[in-house]
Amino acid sequence: MGDQSQEPAKAWLLSLYRTERDPGGRLLISVASPLGPILGCAVPAAFGALVTLMFRAAGASALLVLFAVVVIGVLAYNGSRLWICGPGTIQPARAFWGVRRAGATHTARSVVLRRELWRADAGSTDTVYVADDSSRRLKILSVHNWVGRESRVASGGMGSLARSGPVIVSAPSPLRPWANETLMPAVSEAVSELAAILHEELAVPLVYECEQIGAKPRGR
Repeated sequence: MGDQSQEPAKAWLLSLYRTERDPGGRLLISVASPLGPILGCAVPAAFGALVTLMFRAAGASALLVLFAVVVIGVLAYNGSRLWICGPGTIQPARAFWGVRRAGATHTARSVVLRRELWRADAGSTDTVYVADDSSRRLKILSVHNWVGRESRVASGGMGSLARSGPVIVSAPSPLRPWANETLMPAVSEAVSELAAILHEELAVPLVYECEQIGAKPRGR
């Protein structure tokens, strides 16, 4: 208890995920804030709606507003994801305006660090999963890497925030295919940081996988 009280109330990871402790000492891992992409959608949509109204195109204005509402809703929903971690267990949850809604608790069997190489040496995707006792995998974070670059915020479970994440100009070894202990220093620093935190917090083995041929993410 004494050690936990000395930890910062909230810490920001390289992935822009956030960690903090709940009153019971469990680690809470929250996805990156969706505020940036929400504003990036809302502001242009509002401007476009005003312009179309000026030209008396009410139908186009309504479509723009509807599109913005749907996209903002999806971003807000994806940005509510969090995971509650304890020794050997992980519990997916969602937090809306301070109200937490937790799902079923899963028995963690391993933390999986997986690299998927894209075709034609275009880059790779590094993903952190937590495998449970039913062979199901909970996707925690994916990061897209290009030769010499990476987008540290990619996908937290469902949905993508890759376009809103900072681009790092010195991504480490995005094309290395190793699937053993040497994979850890080759993957994105944001991914290795989170994998190490989960490995220590859940107290389960860290395993490595690599797929030689993978698909490049859409829109890239």
